[in-house]
Amino acid sequence: MYISDELAQDYLAGAILLTFPWVGIFWGTWGFFWEALMLIAVFLVGQRKGLPRAVVFLLGGYIAAGVAFGIIALNQMGFIPFAGLLGVLGWQKRWPVNVTFFWGATLAAILGAVPTLPFVIQGFDLKTVGDLINSTVQQYQASGLLVVMQQQGVTETQLRALLEQGIQLYLLVVPSIAALIAILEFGFVYYIMRRWLKDDGGWTPFTRWRLPWYAIWGAIVGIGCYLLGDQFSWPAFRGLGINLMVIYGALTLVLGTAVYLYLLKSPKIPRVLKWILIISSFIYFFFTVVSIIMFGLFDLVFNFRRLPEEL
Repeated sequence: MYISDELAQDYLAGAILLTFPWVGIFWGTWGFFWEALMLIAVFLVGQRKGLPRAVVFLLGGYIAAGVAFGIIALNQMGFIPFAGLLGVLGWQKRWPVNVTFFWGATLAAILGAVPTLPFVIQGFDLKTVGDLINSTVQQYQASGLLVVMQQQGVTETQLRALLEQGIQLYLLVVPSIAALIAILEFGFVYYIMRRWLKDDGGWTPFTRWRLPWYAIWGAIVGIGCYLLGDQFSWPAFRGLGINLMVIYGALTLVLGTAVYLYLLKSPKIPRVLKWILIISSFIYFFFTVVSIIMFGLFDLVFNFRRLPEEL
């Protein structure tokens, strides 16, 4: 009996959704690529067999993992594949590409960040922090970096204080790091699936990448939470604000780069000025990065490229 490639792909995608949650726990293979494969399966089943079937298959796999391993399964599974369901919904409802990506990536970011909150709240105990600092200082001593830093006026006590601040900062931004990884994962799969399934929406060049205008509210909330938390000593608000600003800093860096390249391709800008901009970008690299981030942020509101606005 002949089975077409498309039918074989549908069977495989369904099997992935039903088995990967509990197989991933059993084999210890949960991670970026494991979730990416599940996201691909969600898009395949959802687009070809319908969103309800994708929901049933995905929930079936997670419920099977819960039955097999109990409550411990919640700590070992990732939930980013559920963002694929929103991506399928947007695709079927023919939402604009940037709108579908924005809401799917937002859900993926939340699903990626929430499991890290217990770790952030618990924090590192003093012994763990001390061990990390001692290990780092010993590495600096062995490599000779400590001597160089002392010659520049940085004492070992100051170095230990800086390392402690660095550890606390890392702990604070763990949710935003997890959220960015989730956004990258969703975007990577969404990119692949639009090419694979030949989305009718057409292909969007990098220089025309843009988020919906209302995405700016996430940055506003982040800045507001940080200022409130800093003013009234509310750690939760301050932490939320910092994490939102980290996420938006990364996103607007990408969007700002798209704006920058769009301007460089514009025939209205003289070639000499373009070369001056490129050379200046390398000479004043830090200033250029900050400028690109600001370009990406304000482009959400002012639409510097005059691209058609999609709601």
